Amino acid sequence: MAGHFEATPGGGAAVALDEVEISILRSLAVQLLELIGPGDQPADGEDPLAALFAEGPSKPPTDPALARLFPDAYGGPGGPEGSEG
Repeated sequence: MAGHFEATPGGGAAVALDEVEISILRSLAVQLLELIGPGDQPADGEDPLAALFAEGPSKPPTDPALARLFPDAYGGPGGPEGSEG
């Protein structure tokens, strides 16, 4: 069973996870990368998720799953669906 998060120097956090928890988190990361598309291949050592969002989308996602993962940050009352109040 995992412990609790502890602060690390430089403002980060660390937690001890067992092998099952690590494999679940890796699987979720792979599923997320598959869902948002291949994009450009990141440079060696570069974060693949950061590379996908280097420029950002110009329109909200049309896929309902992606819309839940990446909601419109600027929607407000009367704005895009699901952003009321």
